[in-house]
Amino acid sequence: MNPQRVVPALVLDEGGPPLFQSLAILEYIDETHPQPRLLPQDARGRARVRGLALIAAADGHPLIVPRVRNYLEKEMRQDEAARNRWLAHWTMRALEAIESHLSREKETGRFCHGNELTIADICMASQVIGALAYFNCDTSAVPSIMRIYNQCMEIEAFSRAHPLKQGAGGH
Repeated sequence: MNPQRVVPALVLDEGGPPLFQSLAILEYIDETHPQPRLLPQDARGRARVRGLALIAAADGHPLIVPRVRNYLEKEMRQDEAARNRWLAHWTMRALEAIESHLSREKETGRFCHGNELTIADICMASQVIGALAYFNCDTSAVPSIMRIYNQCMEIEAFSRAHPLKQGAGGH
């Protein structure tokens, strides 16, 4: 469905080409189904939430996707242990960057930005799942993230969407 041959792709009921790229899809959902809001109302808050989301979606996640893992294995001849060390390193660098904001900025609340879920929480949770479920990272250095992640996972939609609960094993 996606010309890049990657996920995600969102096929709309009204037809047309599928939407692609996580943040574009999340913003489309926010604009077309505005309750609950996934972006704050104020411009500065939206910029902060987008920035936090981009650390995970643009800086962290692209380095750990299957096509990168396969390249490391097949082209770079990295064994599984070396590949997983590399993947864990970049996963944690993204989480540490997010943590540096969450732990020192007053806008952090119950979730990444205040007390309502945003796209930042969705993207951060995905990065944590990679760290815990796939790369066995020690997340003790990111306590704000883990507090927020655990609250997110108490929400049924987050829990149901966990990749290890999906048919093909996710990730």
